Amino acid sequence: MKIDILTLFPDMFKGFKEESIIKKAIDNKKVDINAINFRDFAKNKHKKVDDTPYGGGAGMVLMCQPIFDAVEKIKTEKSKVILLSPQGKKYDQKMAYDLSKEEHLIMICGHYEGFDERIKSICDCEISIGDYVLTGGEIPAMVLCDSITRLIPGVIEEESHLKDSFNDDLLDYPTYTKPRNYKGMEVPEVLLSGDHKKIDEWRCEKRLKVTKEKRPDLFKKKMKLEKNGVKEHNKIYIDDIKNIKVKKIKEVIETGEYKLIKNDDIKAITILDAKKITGYKLKNKKSDGHVNRLLIVKPSFAKAVVLKNARKKINMLKYKFNMLLDSDDDTDSSVLGEAEMLKSFIITAYARYLGQESLDMIIKNINMIVNEFVKNKSLRNTLKSSNKEQITSRSR
Repeated sequence: MKIDILTLFPDMFKGFKEESIIKKAIDNKKVDINAINFRDFAKNKHKKVDDTPYGGGAGMVLMCQPIFDAVEKIKTEKSKVILLSPQGKKYDQKMAYDLSKEEHLIMICGHYEGFDERIKSICDCEISIGDYVLTGGEIPAMVLCDSITRLIPGVIEEESHLKDSFNDDLLDYPTYTKPRNYKGMEVPEVLLSGDHKKIDEWRCEKRLKVTKEKRPDLFKKKMKLEKNGVKEHNKIYIDDIKNIKVKKIKEVIETGEYKLIKNDDIKAITILDAKKITGYKLKNKKSDGHVNRLLIVKPSFAKAVVLKNARKKINMLKYKFNMLLDSDDDTDSSVLGEAEMLKSFIITAYARYLGQESLDMIIKNINMIVNEFVKNKSLRNTLKSSNKEQITSRSR
């Protein structure tokens, strides 16, 4: 991803780009962040970028020409232009996810009294980070850059942001680390139990409680969705798919980020993203009224499905290797080729759902199976050859 920031104060971004996760993302070429001084595009003698407002009033207003020319210079067909403004739509986690999928972002930082209204005509959207006024758009631009960059695949572990606050309209659960007891404050016993089912239940309960206490507005929204019968996507497990019945839904149920739609043609409930259909298609062979097609948009669910499918394919590969070892067939090039094809398929089709760590683990697992097969096959051939020599020797 490339992010260009149009600002009058590019030096403000130097420290921001040289620390922590942002620096690592830039060094690893996951993101390219450039701060561009749009004063350089001013055509007047004194490089002036602002002037007094028509109709009178306090302060100075940013002029059209420098910003128009700057955007025109760097914009491409894949660019999304964002105006950082107190009048914009309030920024949230869903917007961060949507923007992280873009290839090129251009952020325009305001200053002084504001923008000439005509500048908005070259922008795709206006964004505000809150109901307050800052001296300029540089800090909001940093907020957007930080929140977007961490969602780019490969910047941080996928699991880290899947459990963030505001996912599923809930705040995060409490977390603890060593020591178990600090100044009389003890870590909850359930977290030390090793019972992952109970731990998950505790965390789910705490998310609801924390959200209700600290953000009643989010809690109210969540309860409204639950009341409408919308099941949390991260609570739909693989084994539950066969139990999901087709329901007669006469109208689309708007849920904000998702829609539930009854499709009479395929007799299925299809989960769709409100803006863009993305995800992983799962087909059920049955046609007796159960769901036979499900479009998954929840990353954690998609990952679980993909992991299950990958394990099935790996188990089938192991079965073929074992059958070949038990047979007298010396031709193993075919099944070794299948192993390479499986790795290629997983990298091509599954990588976007798995995350780098899980992908590496699966490829490593396949390589171990192949190496074990080659080793056992070589050992078997050695023993076979040795037995033949002994038989030949005895016959003499």
